[in-house]
Amino acid sequence: MAPTRVGIIGLGAKEAGLVAVGSWAASALLPSFLNSPYYEITAVCNSSVESSQRSIDFHKLGPKVKAYGTPEDIANDPNVDLVAVSINVGHHYVVTKPALLAKKQVFVEWPLGANTTEAEELTQLAKDANLKTVIGTQFLSDPAFAKLKEIVDSGVLGKITSTEAHIAPNYGPPDVWGADATYYLDLKTGGNEFHIAMAHFLAGLLHVLGDFATVKASFATQYPTVKLINTSTGEIVSPSYPRKAPEHMFVHGVLNNGALASVNYRRSPHAIGKPTQWVISGTEGEIEFTIEGPMLQMGSHKREIRIKTAKDGNEARVVAWETETKTPAHVEGVAFPGQNTAYLFEDFAQGRAPDFESALRLHKLLDRIVKDANPKYD
Repeated sequence: MAPTRVGIIGLGAKEAGLVAVGSWAASALLPSFLNSPYYEITAVCNSSVESSQRSIDFHKLGPKVKAYGTPEDIANDPNVDLVAVSINVGHHYVVTKPALLAKKQVFVEWPLGANTTEAEELTQLAKDANLKTVIGTQFLSDPAFAKLKEIVDSGVLGKITSTEAHIAPNYGPPDVWGADATYYLDLKTGGNEFHIAMAHFLAGLLHVLGDFATVKASFATQYPTVKLINTSTGEIVSPSYPRKAPEHMFVHGVLNNGALASVNYRRSPHAIGKPTQWVISGTEGEIEFTIEGPMLQMGSHKREIRIKTAKDGNEARVVAWETETKTPAHVEGVAFPGQNTAYLFEDFAQGRAPDFESALRLHKLLDRIVKDANPKYD
């Protein structure tokens, strides 16, 4: 079968291996496509043809890769089957819609839109045209997460009675942030700590345990001002930039399956314990999933699954998910931070990746949480 021909929107002329503004396509998408036999890069689109050509040359993609300066042009290229969007969420809708209207398969980084209205329209366009879509909630493709879901689905835990998660990302002081990403400090942008970091976990909870029947939430901004840093020089650009988004978010409620659920997200400069600890309890056992790094969606940190059931006696046992995972060599070869992105596109090639419909469900849950928390920002 011929490989899927990919056009990337948002590939900067930047080195791979970085987790920074404008670097994600180079660090995660590009190696995932280049390493895979299922994909071939045929086009790049940035804000201008010249910018696109610089990226093509920088990454040595070759003369056959076309350079475009508008989303309409790349969408209408007959040599593009899949348009991959990796830019600021505020522009997702504008650049994704032309690809859907051109009847292309589409990948969009999470979030799908800057708000649920945008996500609804994009999802409907894809549905009406019967298009294959994929959303960048790559935590769902993490092999450790997949093993967790497999165990829960097996019924070994019995009836699920409750779930509890504590998330405390350790990616830096909570009162310091990069000056090139101030959108992350504003709840209204759709690309902030709640809509990105918290949402990546909630995508996993929805996938394993289902949606909330009832939900209650409390938000707090415990660090209302932030030092903005020039990420290139380390210089303080603004010593007291106002934060208009929460960095402490507590969500609890009852799931559709009757289980109680609690998800607590906090930013602390002195957090104790694993950055992510998730426990799922059932009538016949309990399972714990921990992640030792801040970016649970990337797959680059140590993950551990422990389970304890009646059959295990009094001792919890560690699940050897690594030895049970059959990873293709082209996925194994993708370096930080693109591991789970490579798994995501492997899943998409096999017809089992999260799509726009799943993204819309997550958007709607986030809206319910924000409505109940009722945060007040100017």
